[in-house]
Amino acid sequence: MPPDAPDSSFSLAPLEPAVLVSARAEVARAAADPEVQSCAAALARCLPALADPELAEYERLALLGVSAGFVERHLSPHLAAHTAIVPPLIEEIRSVFRKVKRLGMPYSTEEFRLRAFHYGVHKASYLDWQLYLSKELY
Repeated sequence: MPPDAPDSSFSLAPLEPAVLVSARAEVARAAADPEVQSCAAALARCLPALADPELAEYERLALLGVSAGFVERHLSPHLAAHTAIVPPLIEEIRSVFRKVKRLGMPYSTEEFRLRAFHYGVHKASYLDWQLYLSKELY
């Protein structure tokens, strides 16, 4: 894959209308949940300040997704083993954003926001599997 190409697993294909409605509702629920907000505030300490407000919004939504995943899975935003996923997650969001911008690829900012949120939820699920569930099953 060329160095400037977005990851092959990342798609900018438009989301189906029903998926958009469901994703918006999920983000709204997470943003309104005090436990998720508290977790996101604790994880925000892992983020450096950014000059680009659009990228900062994607990072904030990725953190909100991780926080929703943490709350759902009873993971602590205060344990180093848990917070270790935040820097790589943020770097992945930044990398895809930079590649999309550099290549001038058209994208929907709303869909990018929703995808950032869901990527954060995915990372929390994977962390739970990696640290706990896989060991319980085997």
